[in-house]
Amino acid sequence: MSHLARYLRTHLAGSSAGVHLFDRAAGGLPEPAASVIRRIHRELLEERETLRGLMAAVGVHPNHVSNALAMTGERVGRLKPNGSLLRRTTMTDLVELESMSIALAGKLNGWESLLTIVDDEPRWSRHELERLAQQARDQRDAVRELHAEAARRALG
Repeated sequence: MSHLARYLRTHLAGSSAGVHLFDRAAGGLPEPAASVIRRIHRELLEERETLRGLMAAVGVHPNHVSNALAMTGERVGRLKPNGSLLRRTTMTDLVELESMSIALAGKLNGWESLLTIVDDEPRWSRHELERLAQQARDQRDAVRELHAEAARRALG
């Protein structure tokens, strides 16, 4: 298997875990943060389909085992100290937003990495990858703002 195939499969698995993280978090965050996270979640769903299309264009198929492991990791990541075993706290919001920031940084790195080889891959669109990278930057900035607000609530 090529390095590119492994890389694309790894990012697809991360995308699946990220989609679930954002979906779950949107249900627990206060407004207006929940609306922002729901919007990003919808974008993540579209991006995952775009990634699948990029993979198909170069003959790479998803690895269902990797996807299942990523989903398991996301679920295990839910077990975090928040000061309460049975309910969400402001610490839950803060730690989830930090997890979302990490996920978005990984996704942005993925799009930027693919941009370094897009000129060698005629089946991919530079314009589309640049758009996806910018969308990831915008998502990162939005989550940073929500994180600052959550930090004030949790730690202030």
